[in-house]
Amino acid sequence: MNNTIIQLLVLAGVALFLIIRLRNVLGTRDGFEPTNENNKDVKPEAKENPETINDDLTEDIIDYLPGDKKSAEALNKIKQQELGFSLTEFIGGAASAYEMILMAFQAGDIGSVDNLLGAEVKSNFEAAISDRNLKGLIIESDFIGMRDTAIKSVVFNDKKSSAEISVSFLADIKSVVKNKDGDVIEGENTEIKKQFDIWVFSRNVGSESPNWLLIETGS
Repeated sequence: MNNTIIQLLVLAGVALFLIIRLRNVLGTRDGFEPTNENNKDVKPEAKENPETINDDLTEDIIDYLPGDKKSAEALNKIKQQELGFSLTEFIGGAASAYEMILMAFQAGDIGSVDNLLGAEVKSNFEAAISDRNLKGLIIESDFIGMRDTAIKSVVFNDKKSSAEISVSFLADIKSVVKNKDGDVIEGENTEIKKQFDIWVFSRNVGSESPNWLLIETGS
């Protein structure tokens, strides 16, 4: 038997030894072994993660409620009932609602934002629009942009499971008031004004409706 054949036999023996050792250490995958994707009977339990809640709460407090302990406690109660609640998302939605409601009121038609208004605010808006119409006044306005929004306070009512969040808005708008003849009696077409308001939004936390209702206006 020449040297080449002997070397091949030795190498084959070494390879067989290594294969046997690997099978003993790693095991084999014979047949179908279910993975997480295919094993539909094994599902992780959905549990609340207090650490996630605390992280989100801390971040919201730092960003929007520094030093406001009462508002922070109220926010914590909201997050305990609605784990996905975020002040960042809320204030973005509030800014959009502010523009929609303000422009609808200026135009004298609040029907398009009826689902965003509390009963008292809706009544006050309707009275103001009615008085404006009786005087033959028309407001023409354009929303130029939002300068700033800020959370002023957060309140939670334990008995009603309802929350109230006060938000300040600073926006740029163009606005003129015209009489029934179309003459401008207030404002200028080219003038950009700063509009500052503080609005309060309310919602029953945990309810099916996602809408926060405007329940109070002021400045």
